[in-house]
Amino acid sequence: MRNRQLTLYIPALFGSDAWSGSDVSQGLSLTGLELLLSRGRRRQRKSQSADGLLFELFGHAAEVSGLPVAAVMSRFDLGEPADDFCFCATPVNMQPDRDRLVMIGSDHLAVTQAEACQLADEFNQLFAEDGLRLDVPVSNRWYLHSSSKPDISTQPFKSVIAQDVGHYLPVGKDAMQWHAILNEVQMLFYSSRVNEKRRQSGQPEINSFWLWGEGESPEPQANQWQHVWSNEPLSCALANLAQNALASMPASAEEWLEQSDHGGSHLLVFDALADAVVTHDIGRWRDMIEAVDEEWIEPLTLALKTKSISTIRLLSDNVEFEISRHSLKRWWKRSRPFALHK
Repeated sequence: MRNRQLTLYIPALFGSDAWSGSDVSQGLSLTGLELLLSRGRRRQRKSQSADGLLFELFGHAAEVSGLPVAAVMSRFDLGEPADDFCFCATPVNMQPDRDRLVMIGSDHLAVTQAEACQLADEFNQLFAEDGLRLDVPVSNRWYLHSSSKPDISTQPFKSVIAQDVGHYLPVGKDAMQWHAILNEVQMLFYSSRVNEKRRQSGQPEINSFWLWGEGESPEPQANQWQHVWSNEPLSCALANLAQNALASMPASAEEWLEQSDHGGSHLLVFDALADAVVTHDIGRWRDMIEAVDEEWIEPLTLALKTKSISTIRLLSDNVEFEISRHSLKRWWKRSRPFALHK
């Protein structure tokens, strides 16, 4: 189809600001990216979080008090809108480090659905009279429902990984009550048979959950996408809310070109680079960006030249590039090193 307009959303395309002390892209082979970025039209964007840009891409204005990730995600995972106030309650491992408690994260926990269900059952037995309910539709995506709307605000999960949780706890009128609830959760989970078995087998404990993403469920908004391609949960949930056509990400551009047999605007979401940044894994980020260049950017550049697609728009963090067949022909704009485009 010649009228396919393609938007590639690649959070953390340029790595992390925390890596600025060294040239992490040195020695990488990024021929396709360097060509597209050099010949595309660059536009600076307002800096915002990856989740914030996803909400914007699906027509939602950023909320002053935060993004209602939990309401959107729980609707997607549970198959129906939440009828009460909802938080994401991501299972985590927290470890003491001298005089602080550090949130290690959740990726390494490999929580099973059986473990999630047992911990949820124990939680719900203890907190049912408080109007709280924990749902675990996916082993690593949990939701805490409250029959009343608490006066607290929280911090996004990804911003707290490897940080001292004491600086990121809920704030607001009801904060102390919720600090107490989280302390009770830690004691409950510690004594659970789930964690007894984990300690015996040398696995890290699921010793708490992180509350975040609260807010009222947003109304579906019109957007430009004829088709959304993604394995990233929030983008899938937003596409589902908007009733966009949704499919999982193909393994390569060649597969996508075969599967996307209709025109219009297509959104593809790449989350591997962002995952590497969250876990501070520079080696993985380098591997992933070379794979994106080889398996996606180079074949898509060829498709642009042969008129299989009409435009490529590349988004990442606070910058975007738009490339057309016309701009691709600007041979006098020589490829510049990848790091210079940040």
